[in-house]
Amino acid sequence: MQRAQHVLGAAWAWLADNFGMKVLSLGLAVALWVLVLTEQKAVVNLNVPLDVGQIPRTLMVVNDPVEYVALKVRGPQSLVQVLAPNEVTLPGAFAKTLKEGENVLNLRPEEFQVPRGIEVLSVAPGRVRLVLEAVDERRLEVIPKFRGEPAKGHALGKVRVTPKEVRVVGPQGDLKRLNHAFTQPIDIKGQDRDFRVTAEIEPFGRRIRIVEGETVRVEIGIKKGT
Repeated sequence: MQRAQHVLGAAWAWLADNFGMKVLSLGLAVALWVLVLTEQKAVVNLNVPLDVGQIPRTLMVVNDPVEYVALKVRGPQSLVQVLAPNEVTLPGAFAKTLKEGENVLNLRPEEFQVPRGIEVLSVAPGRVRLVLEAVDERRLEVIPKFRGEPAKGHALGKVRVTPKEVRVVGPQGDLKRLNHAFTQPIDIKGQDRDFRVTAEIEPFGRRIRIVEGETVRVEIGIKKGT
């Protein structure tokens, strides 16, 4: 009982301290909220990045789905006109339902989370197609590319590459089409003696990533003769 009286007394003391300012603050907050509720509604269009969640590491997107969706939102004019794309989220657990092959995501307005007082009227496109393929890994032999011709009376001799292979990861279908990895062209124009260079591996495309051996050392022999 005494504890309850003590808590009640502390609450009254807090209220009594700057009572006028507290009442004024509360009144202003209520007035602002009423103003927002009664404010004229507005409809705006907003482009929002499409985020379906964390795709399993064993799968990779191999088509080109839309990066943004267009939302039509409605709410108090002062809110919707300053609404930023990062204030809109898609909390649906799409990533948990994704599987290898074709996936079709149905996007509905009610699935988007927006600040209180704002509603999503429509979303376009309403369907998004994602094609996923299993991720694989391969080792590919490195073959150097050359540009130009050695000095007159000389020819390309023995070539040695270290390391001989690179390790890459990517969609299984893309990796099956690869037989070798190539270096960026190495200029041998006018060379009349052996030399060595560090060469970068030629890119495979945006879906294939080199995980080991992005550069190789190439020892190039130049011999006399034609």
